[in-house]
Amino acid sequence: MFTFIRMNQAALQQECYQLILSFFGHQPNEEQELLIRHLASFTFESENPACFILKGYAGTGKTTILGAYIQALNVIKRKTVLMAPTGRAAKVLSLRSKMLATTIHKRIYFTGTGPDGSVKLQLAPNKSKNAIFIIDEASMIGDYSLQNDGSVSRNLLEDVFEYALNGENCKLILLGDEGQLPPVGADESPALSTAYLDQHFPLVHFTVFGLTSVVRQRVDSGILENATRVRQAQVLESVPQLDIHSFQDVKAVPGDELIEKIESAYSNYGADEVMIVTRSNKRANLYNQNIRNRILMMEEELCGGDLLMVVKNNYYWLDPLSSAGFIANGELLKVHRIRKIEELYGVRFAHLEVSLIDYPDLDRFEAIAFMETLTIEQPNLDRGFLKNLFFEIEQDFMHERNKQKRYQEIMKSPYFNALQIKFAYAVTCHKSQGGQWSVVFVDHGYLEPEQLDFSFLRWLYTAITRASEQLYTVNLMEELVEK
Repeated sequence: MFTFIRMNQAALQQECYQLILSFFGHQPNEEQELLIRHLASFTFESENPACFILKGYAGTGKTTILGAYIQALNVIKRKTVLMAPTGRAAKVLSLRSKMLATTIHKRIYFTGTGPDGSVKLQLAPNKSKNAIFIIDEASMIGDYSLQNDGSVSRNLLEDVFEYALNGENCKLILLGDEGQLPPVGADESPALSTAYLDQHFPLVHFTVFGLTSVVRQRVDSGILENATRVRQAQVLESVPQLDIHSFQDVKAVPGDELIEKIESAYSNYGADEVMIVTRSNKRANLYNQNIRNRILMMEEELCGGDLLMVVKNNYYWLDPLSSAGFIANGELLKVHRIRKIEELYGVRFAHLEVSLIDYPDLDRFEAIAFMETLTIEQPNLDRGFLKNLFFEIEQDFMHERNKQKRYQEIMKSPYFNALQIKFAYAVTCHKSQGGQWSVVFVDHGYLEPEQLDFSFLRWLYTAITRASEQLYTVNLMEELVEK
């Protein structure tokens, strides 16, 4: 009996291996072939709980192999669940895998109400059996989640492991790129750190594989060539020399031609397929102001047709059972109509009709948004602002003597739950992470030579790899340009 099980397992692994190869579509290199064998083995190995960590830089074939693997799992009737940290990243994963992907939050959490009326995220039960959970863009997964008031809500990475591996015979695969920015406030990506994972999840059996060889299928890809140069500079701790002259898909833009180039990109691709990536909210605000005034000819401070980015998770305006579940930090909105702008509680609010760009199945919906966040240089509203708003709204409910009931009423106020928004024509690199746009303009702003450190190289690599078709560098520092 024991021999039969081993033979059967070996046969299943071989079948899976052959299926992945056939869906891969061309001859894999040595590194890719070894990865395919490891994935086939992992799929049927009996050791549980099990997690496969796949690291791979841009151009190594990670995404192509993932797509082939998912198709193979479909053939052998193995349930597969795809997730990503953001709605944009989930959309990209869906397109590449030809299978529905959701955000991590949508899959593993449900929203409940605390005794004080506040929204609480609770871990959903994993009722799946024999499922493989695949999470892309794992470098973005943090081991904490900070609220505006400085309190810690949930440990996302811990919850991912608890949810995925508590299902009967379920496995977890994390894919990520170590060259990219780690989560905000972290020095490394904990989901890709073997030392961190071994320390925090000692009972999990880990398989770790790294793809490093860039596949030169697109010899004309300047985006890939320059991303590779930055990645190599990370390894060598050197200053990369970018080639901005030899490729059609990578061009330098002088400052006096910038507006014209952005306008041309909007005309050819549409505003929602063009992104400017900056290093600060202050610089993003300047871009947004100039684009709206000089290209889109929007004279009002907020207009129908504007593209917005939500900069704070919001659980108030969407049905929890909708395809999005809630409006996540980083989600893109399109404004269809402005009902009114009013000042209340000493704060200015916009009443909007909007839609979520990355959820075309969702109908337009009404929401209230803070006007203040459109121009502030901070990532979102600070604790002091929200505390003052809380006390102002509380005045409406002073007739309620029970303090807890009064608190519950404030927590249900649409004004206290207003969306925190920024214009989405230009964003910081962290806000762009997980998404891709046809055309990307990268502007690193003013830099001193000593700022060309490892942290900046991660920023530059992440910014470059947001572009899928055309990359423009804006005022690129001379030290970064190949002579």
